[in-house]
Amino acid sequence: MSTPHPQKPARRRGSSAEEARLLIEAADADGVKRAAMTLRMTLRDVSELKRDPKVAMADISYGPDGMKYLGVAVDQGGVTQSTLDRGDTSYVRGAVAEPVVKPKATRKKAVKKDVVEGAEKPPAKPRAKKVPATAEA
Repeated sequence: MSTPHPQKPARRRGSSAEEARLLIEAADADGVKRAAMTLRMTLRDVSELKRDPKVAMADISYGPDGMKYLGVAVDQGGVTQSTLDRGDTSYVRGAVAEPVVKPKATRKKAVKKDVVEGAEKPPAKPRAKKVPATAEA
């Protein structure tokens, strides 16, 4: 008797550079601008992309904004599978343009009922003075 094994995720057929290039070209064909795209890659895929001998030096660039591959920003790490973010979040279920901010709760000051308007405040009660203790030796 054999027990059924859970299905494995589909394996990549090409290198990380080839897969990223296909995703970018498909987004280009759909009319998405490269400036709006972000490649979210695993650290392993980024390392593979950097070391791939088939990738031309002109395809990868570094600047103050970080690494770019084919003119698309690369976000390294933080994901379990490399994907292309097209910059369009309308497909995300429940996406909200602006976060909802609730007003902060405030307390109302208590009002004394027996206070007559225009009357003076009663003088404060005098406090007893503290006498410094002297040490007897």
